[in-house]
Amino acid sequence: MSLSVKWETLQRMPKMMLGLCIVLTVIPGFLARLDMFYIDDMVWFLLLFPCFIFSYYLGFAGGLFAAFAVNIYHLFWFIYEKYLRMAELVNQELSLHIGVAIVTFLCAMGVGLLSEKLTEKQLQLHSMNQKLKHLALYDSLTSLPNRHYFMEKLSKYLLDEQSVSLLFIDLDGFKKVNDTYGHEEGDHILIEVANRLNDGCHDSLFVSRLGGDEFIVMLVGADKEKSIKIAQEILKKLQLKVRDLRISASIGIAISKQGDTPSSLLKKADTAMYHIKSTGKNAVGA
Repeated sequence: MSLSVKWETLQRMPKMMLGLCIVLTVIPGFLARLDMFYIDDMVWFLLLFPCFIFSYYLGFAGGLFAAFAVNIYHLFWFIYEKYLRMAELVNQELSLHIGVAIVTFLCAMGVGLLSEKLTEKQLQLHSMNQKLKHLALYDSLTSLPNRHYFMEKLSKYLLDEQSVSLLFIDLDGFKKVNDTYGHEEGDHILIEVANRLNDGCHDSLFVSRLGGDEFIVMLVGADKEKSIKIAQEILKKLQLKVRDLRISASIGIAISKQGDTPSSLLKKADTAMYHIKSTGKNAVGA
């Protein structure tokens, strides 16, 4: 719970609300001189509203600040009216004005505490939403975008009629690592592959893990020649060794054409990759 109100924080309050607070603070002093229907007494409870407004926007510290400000004005007005202007002090009126001061302080602090609790809950909700979004769009092991996120991106680019190249990557020898050294060693390999694919990544390149040992790299605005060149660079990066076993990659390339859907383009890249797998592995093919 913070007890400081910075000038920058005050400046973030809507100017209309700040003006309303000033009006609601000053106006009771004028209305209190109207001696009809107890308006001169009850009008001081208008001071609650600036306290509520400051508490809502600035929390506990804002409420406390507003309570001090309005009551300093309120008590100065009272002293001036009763001691200086009228030169008399009525005990009943003194009790009323002290009561107003106490009520405004308590209400301002109460609303301020409630506002801070609500702000805290909002921050917790925002943090939880961010975590849920990350879980929905990113792979939990490698932190790469998952299949769902990849398909969303691909759909967007195809709808915008941008040229898209897909590099479908499947690891050679990964199953043997899992079978020989266990899934923990396999997970280390997948994380290392994700790091190497992300290394040197630029804006026109989107890396995703589809599942298992399958990864996809999406290039935007790249022709066939550039796609093959990038695929060959990736192939060199993915030459790994796990104790006595070697890991490599087979990469299938598919370039979008008019009428392609996300599923059909992915299928073409998958087919190109399996063709490489069946003809020797550790190579690039389109």
